[in-house]
Amino acid sequence: MTVTTARCLLVAALLSASASGIATPAAAGPPASQRTLVPCGDVAALIAQISAANTSGSGSISLTAGCTYVLTDAETTGPNGANGLPTITGNVTISGTGATITRASASPFRIAEVAAQGSLALYGVTVSGGSATSAPGTTGGGILTLGRLMAHNSRITANAASGAGGGIAVASGATAQLNNTVVTGNSASDGGGIHVTDAGSLTVNGGSVTDNTATYTGGGLATFGTTVLANTAVRDNETESFEGGGIFTATGPLTVNGGSVSDNTATSHGGGIVNFGSVLRLQGTTVRGNEAGLDGGGLYHGGGTSTLLSGSVTGNTAGGQGGGVYRAEGDVILTGTPVNGNAPDNCAPPGTVVGCGQ
Repeated sequence: MTVTTARCLLVAALLSASASGIATPAAAGPPASQRTLVPCGDVAALIAQISAANTSGSGSISLTAGCTYVLTDAETTGPNGANGLPTITGNVTISGTGATITRASASPFRIAEVAAQGSLALYGVTVSGGSATSAPGTTGGGILTLGRLMAHNSRITANAASGAGGGIAVASGATAQLNNTVVTGNSASDGGGIHVTDAGSLTVNGGSVTDNTATYTGGGLATFGTTVLANTAVRDNETESFEGGGIFTATGPLTVNGGSVSDNTATSHGGGIVNFGSVLRLQGTTVRGNEAGLDGGGLYHGGGTSTLLSGSVTGNTAGGQGGGVYRAEGDVILTGTPVNGNAPDNCAPPGTVVGCGQ
């Protein structure tokens, strides 16, 4: 799904979610007695254990606490590019309190790819330095999932993709769930932190998406699939050319329960959020301190439906109009959500957002 195509599509379905958000599951990982311990820094042993888990269909691997596992060469190369670890085809769990898997190589490769039939669960692991940049349009700098990805109390940081999803790319038909996980300092063409493709699914409970950069859309998150954020901080992300400094959403539903979208920057529209055809629902969410070079400092609504319940839109800035909210087309519904203290105005064009002090 391209951004151009997405702008032409509108979605009629509504994703229901409660204001209380989603309970964060326990994130301790399997009991230590059920895990295979990998010696500190032993990459060959880590690769061997993943391969064994793939072969047997499942496996639980424990990294030595606080240790760094440095990948210097790609282990596999397939149609989606090169990977530092074996492609995950079984049900693989990797636990490691404060352990890091990182790339240190002149050759670009992402850290991990999850195949359509595979499942990867991370507990307390940092994934860093991945580089899916060997060819234009390569996705998933840190992790590309075509199957199931779960990250608990983990960090996805300093990864890059020439295509979408600098930190994580969720492919069509794939699912990702992040619990108390930080996605920070990643970069891509679209979805600097995370990218969700059509028919992909993302759930984020707690944690944060911060300091990511997209060349075009969705500095923190670009989603075309079904996405739910619960009590998550989306802040200090940016786009270098186009829309959605914090979040870009199109076609698929996006629900944000609680949390905040703050201090993000877009060169063009939607410093905080851009909606180009989604059913967007924000409940109890703070949209604050975002900046757009053109219109819609807090929210730029380009189509679909945006419903804001019991939150606030304040202190945002637009270089054009709609410091708080800019409605180009579609429906914007404000219920118990004050829009005030934005510059140069609160909502634009005048009279298009019912209930907004212009």
